[in-house]
Amino acid sequence: MIAQGQAELPAERSWKQFLIARLWRYSSLLIVLLAAATILTGFARIYWVWDLLANLRVQQVLVAVVLIATCAIYRRWIWLAIPLACFLVHTPWFLPGLQNVGGVPDVQHVMNVTVCNVLTSNRNVDAVLADILRDQPDVFVVLEIDSQWAEEIEAATHTDYAYKVIHPDDRGNFGMGLYSRHPIQHWQIFRLNEGIASIEAVVDVEGTSYRVIGTHPLPPIRDRGFRSRNQHLQMLAQRVQHPESAYEGLPTIVMGDFNVTPWSPFFHDFELASGLRRAEHVANMTPTWYVMPIFPLGLSLDHIFISDDLTYWGREVGGPMGSDHRSVSVTVSPKVRGDGVFMN
Repeated sequence: MIAQGQAELPAERSWKQFLIARLWRYSSLLIVLLAAATILTGFARIYWVWDLLANLRVQQVLVAVVLIATCAIYRRWIWLAIPLACFLVHTPWFLPGLQNVGGVPDVQHVMNVTVCNVLTSNRNVDAVLADILRDQPDVFVVLEIDSQWAEEIEAATHTDYAYKVIHPDDRGNFGMGLYSRHPIQHWQIFRLNEGIASIEAVVDVEGTSYRVIGTHPLPPIRDRGFRSRNQHLQMLAQRVQHPESAYEGLPTIVMGDFNVTPWSPFFHDFELASGLRRAEHVANMTPTWYVMPIFPLGLSLDHIFISDDLTYWGREVGGPMGSDHRSVSVTVSPKVRGDGVFMN
């Protein structure tokens, strides 16, 4: 019996050593892949796959943290330097970006806006409307609506949201509607580089006029979608900067499914070119689109941008409602100077 026990111990030790060695082999391979992905994100402007990697910075940081811990456990200090370097490359992208620029917030003129990609094939209308109307927004924009969606939303909101601009799409996934509690003074449906409709409107909220734009570029899948989305963002930024006379000098809110995360250089290009900034004080990484309803498999694609003459008060991401997207709601108000005059 003693001899048998002694024979089993080396076999057990050998099996554990095999598992430990195999785990390190997979970890070292993952370190190499992470390093390659991190390097390729630097070429995000060139190719859609590299841009996709840039949009996956959150996931890369999570992998880097796990690999740093693994290297520490295995005491592979030279290897540890690689995921640590990757971590340091990605984390600056998550630093807070929104800054208040002059003025004092006007607490008497607060405006709530919501944007929601409902997913055309989704028919959970009650759940979607409950989510959108939870905080009774002054204005909400819905994306991917067809005629049936438009009819359902109209039936449920026509009393409280008497002012609207609706452009359903029964042949694709790019229908859109803008609904307001307050008078719409001027509006138009415009198209940029594709035949996809965007909506621009002037909404009067208790005597203060806001310029509101809803938009939805193509997803950056393959080269055509990648180039189309980037051109859409460039053209939209130019439109924001050079408005028609009916929209000139107004506080501006641009919202939609932009098919880009804040971790892509194209996102920052749009902010710089448009003069807008994402309505968010902190580096909020809450996904608004999910391939599966768990954090690592989501992306932040739906955004609300505001001009510098608006003050940001808060942002909230909605819950599951049958769509692959979540709604985004933001509260803003105009800034005023010390003498009480609006900054326009």
